[in-house]
Amino acid sequence: MIIYYNTYDQIENKDDLTITMGNFDGLHLGHQQLINRVLRYTDTKHAIITFDPHPSEVLRKQPFRTLTQKRDKIELFSNFPLDYAFIVKFNEDFSKLNVDEFIAFLKKISVKRLVIGRDARFAYRGLGRIEDLKKYFVVDVLDDLVYNHTRVSTTYIKDFLLQGDLGSARKLLNRHYQISGHVVHGHKIGRVIGFPTANIDYDNYYLPKNGVYYVKVLVRDKWYHAMANIGNNPTLNYSYEKRLEINILDFSEDIYGEKILITFLHFLRPEYKFGSKNALIHQLKKDEETVRTLSNH
Repeated sequence: MIIYYNTYDQIENKDDLTITMGNFDGLHLGHQQLINRVLRYTDTKHAIITFDPHPSEVLRKQPFRTLTQKRDKIELFSNFPLDYAFIVKFNEDFSKLNVDEFIAFLKKISVKRLVIGRDARFAYRGLGRIEDLKKYFVVDVLDDLVYNHTRVSTTYIKDFLLQGDLGSARKLLNRHYQISGHVVHGHKIGRVIGFPTANIDYDNYYLPKNGVYYVKVLVRDKWYHAMANIGNNPTLNYSYEKRLEINILDFSEDIYGEKILITFLHFLRPEYKFGSKNALIHQLKKDEETVRTLSNH
């Protein structure tokens, strides 16, 4: 797969293309259905067009939490036999392309066919419609993928994560939810109470529900069982900003500054404010027992 990452006016291609396009945040089952349909066509090369950063971040001029970062999407795209992945730098110039200008961009990179969902929109303020594309391209429109009578979408998956329903999120993603980030210095309160934690800079990732989780973490190419806490530390050392902290079982190495991958497996309990430090420690010991039990299954 050849990856192009540039502003829209710098991207070039001469091969005839069948494409699908969108944000593809999470690359969930609905997105995977689009890609698999693209791959069915044998008369052109196969490509995907996506955008970075997320358009909502540019248009709202504030951070936007996503299920996947650019590097994650590239890795997920690589699981499919695509010929090209065009990652368009989403900026104000691109956001202001009108319908005709957006179509001219698609023509310039030799798009011949588009595979899109029935609600697809494009160009400035989403004014472009499927009917506009059909004037210039072959357009294959797919019906919505539905789960529990609801269209599969990134927002739907975020709702499940917000409920701590990792199982439903996993079904729609076709994989466990994962976050990667660098280990940063914290206040080291966990070390004082016997549960040292790695504080994770989670960037713009969307965080699941506040609480304690059984996770697996990839550190230096090796997987470990761990407990994760998402929240504000209401019992000791309250934090206004949400934190993601990992207590890796049977692990004592210094990993400050290193990047680790966290795979969310089970939601154990909500985050509580305990009446004392000892009450917190007692609960953490019970959480660790639960994690060790789960890790043996």
